[in-house]
Amino acid sequence: MANYRLFGEWAVLFLVSSLLVIFSLQNGWTQRLDALVLDFATDLRAGPADDRIVLVEIDDRSLAEVGNWPWDRSRHAELVSSIAATDPAAIVFDILFLERGNPDGDAALASAIAQSGDVLLAHTFTDKMGTTDQIGTALPVAELSVGAKGIGHVAVLPDRDGVLRRFDPIMFADGQSWPHLVTASAAAIGGDGEGSTAILTGSQGPPISTMRPTGSFRTISAADVIAGRTDSAFLEGKLVIIGATAQGLGDRYSVPNYAGRLMAGSEIQANFLSAALNQELVRTLPARSVGILLILAIAIVFVALWKLPPRWALRVSVAMAIALFAMAAIAVVTVGIWVPIAPALVGILLAYPFWGWRRLSAVSRYLESETQGLVGFTQPDNNQDAAGFDTVAQQVAQIKLLIGNTKDRLAFFRQLISASPDPILVFDGNGGLSLMNERGEKLFGQLSDARGLTLVEMIAQQRASLDRENNELNLANGNVYLIAESEVGLGNNNRIFAFRDISLLRENEQQRSEMLEFLSHDMRSPQVAIIGLASAASDTIDQADRFNRIEGQARRTLKLTDDFVQISRLDYEGIKREETDIGALLHEALDRAYPLAKRKTIALDGQLPEDPVFCEVDPFALSRALDNLLGNAVKFSPEHATVSLELVHHEGQSLHVTISDSGPGLPEERLHDTFARFGANDSQAGPSAGLGLAFVKMVVDQHGGTIEVQSAAENGTQFVLKLPC
Repeated sequence: MANYRLFGEWAVLFLVSSLLVIFSLQNGWTQRLDALVLDFATDLRAGPADDRIVLVEIDDRSLAEVGNWPWDRSRHAELVSSIAATDPAAIVFDILFLERGNPDGDAALASAIAQSGDVLLAHTFTDKMGTTDQIGTALPVAELSVGAKGIGHVAVLPDRDGVLRRFDPIMFADGQSWPHLVTASAAAIGGDGEGSTAILTGSQGPPISTMRPTGSFRTISAADVIAGRTDSAFLEGKLVIIGATAQGLGDRYSVPNYAGRLMAGSEIQANFLSAALNQELVRTLPARSVGILLILAIAIVFVALWKLPPRWALRVSVAMAIALFAMAAIAVVTVGIWVPIAPALVGILLAYPFWGWRRLSAVSRYLESETQGLVGFTQPDNNQDAAGFDTVAQQVAQIKLLIGNTKDRLAFFRQLISASPDPILVFDGNGGLSLMNERGEKLFGQLSDARGLTLVEMIAQQRASLDRENNELNLANGNVYLIAESEVGLGNNNRIFAFRDISLLRENEQQRSEMLEFLSHDMRSPQVAIIGLASAASDTIDQADRFNRIEGQARRTLKLTDDFVQISRLDYEGIKREETDIGALLHEALDRAYPLAKRKTIALDGQLPEDPVFCEVDPFALSRALDNLLGNAVKFSPEHATVSLELVHHEGQSLHVTISDSGPGLPEERLHDTFARFGANDSQAGPSAGLGLAFVKMVVDQHGGTIEVQSAAENGTQFVLKLPC
């Protein structure tokens, strides 16, 4: 319910912010803020002043030489005639001639205008009599307009901050359209060849003009022109704008700071005209498109406010504000489109603190409810008081104390799990792994890799099998774990599993079973045979044969007992290493095998190095292992065969001892598990229970080596002992 309420508040705040953007666009509430961005961008877009434009200024020196203002129109006629003599492209008067003057002066000016044929005159608009919302035209004197090439209005359109940035290319009054002086001038000189003035006649609203700092255009004093002190080449082919720039004539307007704050009207017209001729005018994106774009930006911020933590939400908000600013500036500089972004900036500026306040309120409620819940679970120390500057700080301090106690208890719980000698795994209510101690990681892998997996999935990853009947886990390496399961008891269906390693127990059980089989069968059989032979009638068995058989069974019992004792001793005491000459050890083993080999006319082939090979081994255990292997090789080889013993030393790595015979090979049942302690055996060559090979395997394993066996009926048997050296 709390989430639905918070979402509703989020949606309302988004709606309010969107409406704020729309109303700001419609009513220009943020126009002053937009003006800062616009001035920055247009300053970057502005190119150099068009050198085709020249300003003829009626400046203070002109008033001093020609006479006080207003001049008689005959003076203007002289000025037009002097300029016309230089063959300019056009002469643009940024001076209003709305009322008749001296008839002779009017006639002289009208004649000069007509003779030039390239003069454009300015006009303006006035409120219609008796109305407050209708305008009428204020045109130049008709006598002057007759010979003019065209007329254009010079009405100003300052923004809300009083700064001139744009002009209206076409205005409607008295039932017809009236072009701006810039529009008329651009058309008069054919400036629309590349569509440079298309924006002047479009329907996108007043274009925004780039401005250049005061003094950027070439200028000349009207006094110099009238007095003939001007080089005709200076004005030839130029678009000449005549305007009043002297102090006190009132023809100055506010312009952007980067252009100098104040500028004469004629220079403003020059800036407008230069921007139009050089395609630097900027059009404003339609209000509907601007609204959609800005609301989309607001929506992105609000999604971040809802989905991201406060820290990241703030970063997204700041990044969006920067992106809007960059987008607006780049659009002006590159494609001449202005997107007023201030409404969205204001929306973002208001949305973040309001949403932060709502989140803080929700957090406060949450802290209060959680504090009440935790008080029932864990009590803070009585000597600790929750303190803070305000309610939220006090709530945070209170829950911090409670969480601290909870963390202490959780840490104690983790320590208990970590100190356990058994692997312990804790699974959440969904069955996914949430906690595991170090011994568990040794069994199942890193917690970071296994987090969230179910027990069945973890067992499958280890390629283990689960014996559900005995509740045991059997690993691929032969280890066995008994599984104990219990609920954590926090009411959230968490479960805890402990794994007790019973591998040694299972191995001991197997050994006990095998030992019982050994005692009941292998050890019992020769004893029964001895008793039977001892009690047999003397007339059924030859006396000498009887004693030979009894001796054989006794020797078999002794051999089995000795092998069993040696294995048990090695299993209990382990090996005792000492530096030993391996070559000498092998020579002695051959010497001990020689008597038996001689009786069977078997040749012993020792392929041993001449130089001594020293290694850290247990000489007694290794000698007995060699005796077992050589003894078996001699026993199972046919007469006149050869048994070989080879030693190969890989310096600093290992030594390889190879024992080969040409006997019948190991029986099939023995090949299945060659080194089983009480495995299948063949007693055709003497007493055996498989203990000899089991002893050999134990010796090699305890030396950290390996043993390989190859056996076939036609090739005999070969054992290769690889020991580190």
